[in-house]
Amino acid sequence: MMRAFLATAAFAAFAGRATIVFAADAPPAVGAPSPTGAPPSIGSSAALRAPDGPPAKASATAGAASMSPAVETPAAPRPLIHEAAPRPEAAIRVQQRFAVKAKQTQIFAGFEYLSRGDFYNSPGLRAGGAYYLLESLGLEAQISHYWSSLDATAQQVSMDTGTLPNSHPPGWLMLAGARYSIGYGKLIVGGLGGVIHFEPQAFVHGGIHDNGGDVGPSADFGLGFLVFLLPRMFMRADVSVTLDWESRSGRTVTVWGTAPALSVGGML
Repeated sequence: MMRAFLATAAFAAFAGRATIVFAADAPPAVGAPSPTGAPPSIGSSAALRAPDGPPAKASATAGAASMSPAVETPAAPRPLIHEAAPRPEAAIRVQQRFAVKAKQTQIFAGFEYLSRGDFYNSPGLRAGGAYYLLESLGLEAQISHYWSSLDATAQQVSMDTGTLPNSHPPGWLMLAGARYSIGYGKLIVGGLGGVIHFEPQAFVHGGIHDNGGDVGPSADFGLGFLVFLLPRMFMRADVSVTLDWESRSGRTVTVWGTAPALSVGGML
């Protein structure tokens, strides 16, 4: 009988120790004393966690959030879009010509020098006029007179032998023809304080000459440079190639030459 009682007590003691150890591993209830008899620590999980629920602090925060009024989050600012400024419309500008020649008459006069290789020095004066049918095309007529004299070589030969060249001294030249303006331009030259308006030109003429009593056909052609000093005043430089048919020693010969000229004129 005594042995049965002792066996029962030992089993009960063993069962109780097993229960106590199992209870120590489980989290104690909030406020319950620990198995060792010490108060629960504030920072321990037992103080913050209910036996079968989420942490107390998280639960309190969730409750506070559910009770607080809804607050709108401000929307993010929209990015600024810089649109390109519209391009200004290009205005079409047509500049008026500095000087107009169409349906206008020009008169001019100037100095020229005829060189034909005929043993004569032939400076002269030229005068004439032009009427422009179009802005680029004009009809003109001109007359030239030369003061011809033997050059130094011919004078020496005349003094030594008493002979003269069989060429005729240039005297008068009358021509008519056309002048065409190839283009129009303007140029700013430093120091002049203004703009130079100019036109390159081409011309061709035909007519007659009177060279020391010999009368015959003549022609010329060349290039010119017309510069407007004012809208109705101009200066013109021409370089022409001349062609004369002269009678020498009973036969007709062709005489070529050049005649640079510089003239000034105006519009009527």
